[in-house]
Amino acid sequence: MNELMDNEWINTSAIETIDSREVAEMVDMEHKNLLSKIRKYVEILDGSKLSSPQFFVPSTYVNNQNKEQPCYLLTKKGCEMVANKLTGEKGVIFTAKYVNRFAEMEQKIKLPKTDREILFLSVKVQEETAQRVDVLEEKVSDLEKSTTIDSSQQHTLEKVAKTTAIRTLGGIDSRAYQLMSRKIFSNIWRDYKNYFKLGSYRDTLKTDYENAKNYLESWSPEVNTSLKIKEYNSQLAMNLDYNN
Repeated sequence: MNELMDNEWINTSAIETIDSREVAEMVDMEHKNLLSKIRKYVEILDGSKLSSPQFFVPSTYVNNQNKEQPCYLLTKKGCEMVANKLTGEKGVIFTAKYVNRFAEMEQKIKLPKTDREILFLSVKVQEETAQRVDVLEEKVSDLEKSTTIDSSQQHTLEKVAKTTAIRTLGGIDSRAYQLMSRKIFSNIWRDYKNYFKLGSYRDTLKTDYENAKNYLESWSPEVNTSLKIKEYNSQLAMNLDYNN
């Protein structure tokens, strides 16, 4: 049961807490100094096999420089511990402030009190979290399905298409390349756009990128075009033999 309680206290949606930055303002102390004190409290509590998350819940926030920074979420017990270490007027004022702050939160959220209520709330929170994750994954999937390839990927497709065209025509120095390269490039992109149902190869979806490369690498011309290529290259070979 202690393990259940520890897990549940860490779930900040199930218990009211106050951010250590707010507590630092309440006690008129620099946040880094308060963190130092809290870490010492946590070390003592954990060393005594007491559950530190029932007092101080580790957390983070993003500062003005967009960097993640450490903080703690203080439960009511945690605030009481901090207050006990303060003396005189400062301790009285802080106690009044955090008591009022928790009273405000308790008016908005009814805390679970029994083990059964805690367990029920834990299951409910997990279900809600799973639903949010599913929605997020669905949005990401939809975004991927509608995102087109970038300029670097476009350039790669162009290079693959060029390599295929040169190979198909028998090399860059072949007679077929001299006479038919424009036609072959046109046919490659015509067939490509028809296959992927696009207006331009630049509209290729990122999800189709690998298939697009495979298609271009394996592309071959129609039979009549292949015969024409062989004919032109054969003519060049005959001319070379004749000249020799």
